[in-house]
Amino acid sequence: MTESRTPTQDAAGSSAQEARYVIYGLDASYFTRKVLGFFHYKQIPYEYRHKTITVRPVVEKKAGTHLIPVVVTPEGEWLWDSTPIAFEMDRRFPDTALLPPLETHPVLHLTGRILEDFLDEWPTRQALHFRWMMDSGIHVGGDDLARDSLGVPKGGRLDAEGAQMVFKMREMIRQWGTEACRKVGADRRASAEMEGEFVRLIQLLAQHFDWSPYLLGERPSLADFALYGGLEAHFLLDPIPAGLIERHAPALAGWTERLRELVADDGVPDWPAEDRVPETLAPLLQYVGLTFHEFLKANRAALEGKEEWLTLDLGYGPTRIHSRGYAEKTRRATAAVLTDLPEEAAEAVKRGLDPLGVLEAYRL
Repeated sequence: MTESRTPTQDAAGSSAQEARYVIYGLDASYFTRKVLGFFHYKQIPYEYRHKTITVRPVVEKKAGTHLIPVVVTPEGEWLWDSTPIAFEMDRRFPDTALLPPLETHPVLHLTGRILEDFLDEWPTRQALHFRWMMDSGIHVGGDDLARDSLGVPKGGRLDAEGAQMVFKMREMIRQWGTEACRKVGADRRASAEMEGEFVRLIQLLAQHFDWSPYLLGERPSLADFALYGGLEAHFLLDPIPAGLIERHAPALAGWTERLRELVADDGVPDWPAEDRVPETLAPLLQYVGLTFHEFLKANRAALEGKEEWLTLDLGYGPTRIHSRGYAEKTRRATAAVLTDLPEEAAEAVKRGLDPLGVLEAYRL
């Protein structure tokens, strides 16, 4: 992870010497790592600060959210939600865009958005499960979150008072994690589903990366950084998923390391000349359609019916999942891009993505 340090700054991240972005987050956070990843790749000057309990009240008041990460621009604007942050950084730094141009690459652009939506919303269930339903996850990732929240360096020995503080903070965060697992259908009763779905996902990813450096080809996309965030903050940190990766898809560790170090100046190629879905990506997209998109359709129906819960069966038996307004919001955002395509581009997207079963959820 790259950290840029500047002279003393106030809570808004202003600096007398250099205008930088400030990112508030936590190391073992899925979306913090996603944002740090593409800031490093795009070479945007930034300072990374842990969102400790000391700064939390000021950060949450100014940002208007308790979520992480939040980004403070050099102009003092507070941004949150990793996807809008990425789009804003692409607007400000277009030479290192994280999605292919919609005008010339509608198929790959929509593919990137669909995959990012999936990687933001669906493997997070497994990330929560492995961290908060498994003792090993609680004692590794949970401890990391607690130490960062308290401003306690990782790896150092603690005296009795320090150990008690970390334990209490971890237990506070665990209460949130346990409830989150219940809401996304990822509690202890779902262990077989969480492990089975995770192994299938990493196998599909590894098969694709045997042939392609990144999800859309030779150049990393926003979807790659969503995947990177999950691997860096959860799946290669917490012991259970790390062990599954070692057994079933060991190359993902090297892929993560390579993306961690990559910067756009390193001669990163342009987007593919041909606007089509890579053949080796098709099985992953089909998996997305058969899993996450089934949730999106059920979620939309539940929200329309003002139902708080929905039931989904993906082959492991019925699972209750709390309906999520945010998932519907992101579905609609991608659906709007699809709807607004010119006729020729829309036909190209239909030919490329309809056979893979990933457009139906965006036509509701």
